Amino acid sequence: MSGDDRARLEARNAAMKEQVSSLLDTFTRQTEMLRDAQEAAARTTASLTSKDGLVRATVDSGGVLTHLEFAPSSFERSTPEALARSVLQIAREGASRVEQQVADLMSPLTEGLPDLPDLVEDAPSLSALLPRTDAPAPRPVAPEDESFEDRSLLAARPAPPPPPPPARKRPAPDDDEQPGTWLRESY
Repeated sequence: MSGDDRARLEARNAAMKEQVSSLLDTFTRQTEMLRDAQEAAARTTASLTSKDGLVRATVDSGGVLTHLEFAPSSFERSTPEALARSVLQIAREGASRVEQQVADLMSPLTEGLPDLPDLVEDAPSLSALLPRTDAPAPRPVAPEDESFEDRSLLAARPAPPPPPPPARKRPAPDDDEQPGTWLRESY
């Protein structure tokens, strides 16, 4: 191997080492950013108050209702059905708001990333696993004149299982058997 060939190989090797080092630095920085974003997303909550001010709710990063509070006068100023609708509405709005906040936290990390099919032919898309950045439309709540009982979760339950079959009757004892059973006999 000549001196020129050796110098070119050393230069290419140094360039590759620099490129790998740069990639590792980028990977480390992105991993730290992802960890920070995940920690912030886990701490994300949303607190909302109903339009009438009677109900206040807090929803955590998973969209789970973690705190529910009623104003002292809520049971005097409203009906149980209206309060139930308010709870459902603000819980749904809170879950939607938290979902959007988490998506906003993650969007700088996911922008410009290629999807798996862009890298590997016939691979499934991973885009559905990433949080959306567009806010989903909140689910509608029943109008004020509907009864809460009509929207009950109990109505959506499956039918109860059939009753167990009747117990089988014991056959009549044979004439030659002594009264009692072997379970009660002493030995």
